[in-house]
Formats: sequence, structure tokens, C-alpha cells
Amino acid sequence: GVRRLEAKLRKAEAAGRGKAVKRLKAKLQVAREEAGGDSGAPGSKRPMEEGDGAGASLKRRKVDGKRAKDALPSTAPPALGEEAPLGGGAGDPATPPAGAGSTATGEAAAGPRGDRKLTGNTSILLFYGYVSPTWTKEQQDEAIEFATKSLSSNGCTGRLRVAREGFNATLTGPHDGIRAFTEDIKAFSPEHFGSTDFKFVDHLHESQMLKGLKVWPVTELVTYGFQGEAAALGSGGRHLSPADFHRAATDPNAVMVDVRNFNETLIGRFQPPGTKVLDPCMRKSTEFPEWVDKNMSKLRGKKVLMYCTGGIRCERASAYLVEKGLDDVNQLEGGIHRYLEAYASDGGHWVGKNYTFDKRFAHGATQADVISKCIVCEAPWERYQAQMKCPKCKMEVLVCRQCQFDNKKKEKIPKFKLMCFLCKQRSGKPGHSQGQPTAKHAGAPKGRPPVQRASSAAPGGKKHHQQSAGGGTSHQTPGGAKHVKF
Repeated sequence: GVRRLEAKLRKAEAAGRGKAVKRLKAKLQVAREEAGGDSGAPGSKRPMEEGDGAGASLKRRKVDGKRAKDALPSTAPPALGEEAPLGGGAGDPATPPAGAGSTATGEAAAGPRGDRKLTGNTSILLFYGYVSPTWTKEQQDEAIEFATKSLSSNGCTGRLRVAREGFNATLTGPHDGIRAFTEDIKAFSPEHFGSTDFKFVDHLHESQMLKGLKVWPVTELVTYGFQGEAAALGSGGRHLSPADFHRAATDPNAVMVDVRNFNETLIGRFQPPGTKVLDPCMRKSTEFPEWVDKNMSKLRGKKVLMYCTGGIRCERASAYLVEKGLDDVNQLEGGIHRYLEAYASDGGHWVGKNYTFDKRFAHGATQADVISKCIVCEAPWERYQAQMKCPKCKMEVLVCRQCQFDNKKKEKIPKFKLMCFLCKQRSGKPGHSQGQPTAKHAGAPKGRPPVQRASSAAPGGKKHHQQSAGGGTSHQTPGGAKHVKF
């Protein structure tokens, strides 16, 4: 927590430990930002797409717009819990601090404020865009003012983070309003956003509109804690189209790295036959650099394939791997979102659901399997609902509707039954419905429920997914069963 870091910093300063002071100041800044609204921290409400851990508030404004007052983020530690959502969450993503609105205009967050009525179908817009060179503080403020005015006039709601390095957004609005905003942003900075990959999801119900409009400044679009020392984006991994990524996944020398948060990977993930998939088991994106440093031996000499929800978390993460000396680093262009568009019928190498940071909560292929289970009764379940969280770390956990009802109407679920897999494993507690590693899977990264049973081949040799006791799945192809390690 922030207070603990502050106490350590005071002791280090009193002792004249220069290196420790510098390190603690960096950690304290990240902690304060997370306390102020880091979407990837496990305590924020529902984080936004693309952002697993994305950004923290630098300023707060009164919502009524009558008075704008600069303030440092709250020094109180966040109630660790989760969006991200997920919404880590990748890691690193997200509700801004209470009362945070537009820096430039102080727009109210009560709902869409425009001359467009919410008629017709509702659309979701997911996008991010980095700028180079980075904006000055004045340019960042100008971008905030522009975005607030355009979104408000077009009847859009949602969340948009604005850093000096660019935009990261999850927005909703009427079909024409959402697209009008994208044209506005292209005109605002054509050299930076003229070719941006805007991801639209149309034909949604009005109930899936996000509440209010939040536009606020952050230090990083995805909070990895690099503090201005991040590797240049141009030095990152190669962007592979969904088709190229699909083919590369079966390369004998390939290893996949899931850059999302642990709660996201529980309900869906890539599982190509015979390819190792490494899950860092992160609660937030700031844990990624440390995981890389400890696992370089698993990545050297390999064809590294990275993926996240929409692509933004892989941008800085892949650049970090290249900076560490890896020479064959690749990332899925457009993220899982674009891959599932390309393989909409059977999901390709994807199993389960893709955790999202909007009111869809999750989506998958037409024939998507349920690969996760209720943490209480072990019934198949894939939706995070009712703000059910681990009592220890506050990461959201899967609790089915029946157990939610029992918890509310009959008797409270014992806290130990709600403890997440990561907390149980790290505290030495017995395994639960999400499984725990066995000696057979000792090579799997800590925290990933292993595949414990092989599936039986489906008629005609078709790929068949079978749920394991650990909430994972295994593949069997005509060539024989192959377990995928996590």
C-alpha cells in the first residue's frame, strides 16, 4: 500500500540510501496512481478494454464543472478488487477516480450530453493510438478538450484515457455518433490517427451503453511502471495478422505469452495443439517486467507469440522483450478481438470466452466452450458478476447465479471458499474448484490451473475440448493427444 511505501521511503531517506530512495519513489508514484484510479489494479470496478492496468488519474475535477481543482491522487490504498477487467489486466486495465471528468471542460458524468438522440442501434468502439514524438503537457490538455467536446456532441459515453503518449478508449454510442467521433479524431491528428484500427461492435441493445463520459489524463496508457524509461514502440515485436498468427501458433519452436490478467485467462485463452502457452498469472500489468526477468530462459531461442484483448498491452510488452535481447518477438495484430472476428465459427486455436471491458463482459466464437467453473460449487460458469471478489486480494472470482442467490437470500458463502486460486496457492492452502498444479505439471508457470485430463477424440477426428478439473482444456487431434502446458 501507499502508506507502507511512504514509511519505507522516510526510513531510506533518513539512512541516506540513495538507490533505495530512487527505487521507492518510483514504486510510490505507481502505487499512488493506482490508488487514484488504475483500471488494472484488482480493486477498480469494471476496467476498460485494452487497458488492463491502464493509467491513473493525475487530476480531479468537480463533476458539475463549476470549479476545477488540481489535486494529487489519493494516497489511500485502493480497495484491491476488480474491471479489470480483468479487467487486468493487461494487465495492466477501468473506472476513473470518483468525480474525475474532462480536464478541459468538467463535463458531467450523468450520461450522453449531445444533440444526437439515442435512436437506432448502439455501438461499441474500442481503440488505442500512440503518438511519436509524445505530446507536451499543453498538447495533452488540448487532446482532452478536443475529445470531450467531440464525444459529448456525438452522444457518446464511456472512458477515454489521454496520456502524453496517446489515447486508449472504450466508448459506446449511437451508430452514427461513434463513427462521427472517429472521423473527428482522424481530422484532429491525421498523422497519428489516420490509420488507427478502430474496432466497432454494432447492433447492441441500449442497455449496453456505458454510463457517463469520462475523459481524464494518465501517465501511461498501460501501467507497466516504466516511468518514462519504456523501450521505443518502433522497436517492438512484429505485428501478425490473425491468419499469420494462427499459422505461427503451430510452429514447433513457438511459445505463446498471454499478456492479460489472471482473471481474464481463466475464462478463455489460446490453446494450439502442441504449443506451450505461458501465463504470467498477473493481477496487474506492473507485474509483467518482473515475470519476464525471471523467465527469460523459457523465451530465449523461441518464436515468441504475444497476445492480449485488443493489442495495446502487447505494444510496450513486446518492446520490452526485444530490449531484453529476444530477436523473434511477434504479437497478434488487433488482439483476440480481431482473431475471433476472423475465426468466428469455431474459434480457431481459441477456447472459451474473451474477457471484455464493456457491458458485453465476455464474447467468443459461435461454438465457444465453457472452460471455467464456479469457485463455490464447481458448476460450469464463465461470467464475473455481482462484484464477487477474493477476500484476500480482491480480485474478482467466478460465482454462478445459483450461488449468488444463495449468498444473498439464504446463507453467506464462507470467505475461504471465495479465495482465488493465486491466493490459495501462494498461501499453501488446499486446491479448490479451479485446480492446482501437480508434479506432472511442475514445469507450468505458477498459478495456472493445469490440464489434468486428456480429451477423447471426437467423431471424425474433429478437435474436441474437454474441461479439466482445473478449469483448463486439453486438445486431441487425429495424431494423438497433446497436453498444452500453462
